[in-house]
Amino acid sequence: MIFELLRMCYDKGASDLHFKVGYPPILRIDGSMIPLKMKKIEQSDYENMLEGILDDFQLQKFAQNKKLDLGYSFANARFRVNLFYDYRGGSGVFRMIPFMQLGFDEIGLPKAARAMVERPFGLVLVTGATGAGKSTTLSSYITQINTHKAKSIVTIEDPIEYLFEDKMSLICQRQVGVDTRSFEDGIQGALQTDADIIMVGELRDPDAVHLTLTAAESGKLVFATLHSNTAMQGIERFINLFPQTQHSQVLGRLGNTIVGILTQTLIPKKVGKGRVAAFELLLGLPMIRALISENRIHLIQSYMESGGDSGMCTLDQSIANLILHEKVNIEEAIMRATNQANLKKLIEQGGGEAGGQQA
Repeated sequence: MIFELLRMCYDKGASDLHFKVGYPPILRIDGSMIPLKMKKIEQSDYENMLEGILDDFQLQKFAQNKKLDLGYSFANARFRVNLFYDYRGGSGVFRMIPFMQLGFDEIGLPKAARAMVERPFGLVLVTGATGAGKSTTLSSYITQINTHKAKSIVTIEDPIEYLFEDKMSLICQRQVGVDTRSFEDGIQGALQTDADIIMVGELRDPDAVHLTLTAAESGKLVFATLHSNTAMQGIERFINLFPQTQHSQVLGRLGNTIVGILTQTLIPKKVGKGRVAAFELLLGLPMIRALISENRIHLIQSYMESGGDSGMCTLDQSIANLILHEKVNIEEAIMRATNQANLKKLIEQGGGEAGGQQA
């Protein structure tokens, strides 16, 4: 059953497959949960799925911990798999990751965000909610470097999602729990292996953040992800991983190393299937670095709003631009706004210039 469902997930362009005992299989397509017209999954179906995709070590680990994250390749896609139990029995979520990496043009990455890859060192943060496409954006950066530069690249992921083949660069991909004990050990190892580029799948705790900053300070270009809905929230989440007494020091280090913060969300297309990304971009310009270091973060928003010449923009500005170019519906887009009243104002202002489209 599971292999039929994974094939269906790929064929239908679904982003996720939900496999839960007591329910029929469910696909998430363009953000919507769509139950399949199939029989409810029984515990025996779940156990057969486990035996089909897990090796003996993974089965033992799952039995001990009652949860497991892994990457699994099938047909023309790779899946990020999260297995766990609830009171009904087993559950699993399979997130589809196509083998083919997307480039900057395919994901619609802003020009100023593309330029961050040219920086010799520093920290690039990619933030957004779960399922916002952060891993796809990270992979586009690694693909760009791998295609055009001769670099040594190390990725630390949990689990490994996109698989890269060496082109101009040499890429070592390490999975937490398999190839390295933790994100911290993986980053520390990358610092000892002559890496030029380090990609950290997710910053979860102070030790990983500390080593990530150390890597950026030591001359590495570091890409990492955080869960936040705006760049400002990303900074707050970054420093709040530490005790209050360390905030000033962490802000100083972040201000000295930050290349940029790219925040994204996905919105269903107005025409056709699929979703399009809206991006917020905060660049590590001298003034922005100073504001971060001096803990005057509340002043940054106005610089982003007026930063068109530099390429900076807010998420609402990006969403308004997608609406005005008729790439997304207002109804769908406005739900992703950080400030709905402000978004409507931006649409109205741009609508007059763009031919009368109103909110």
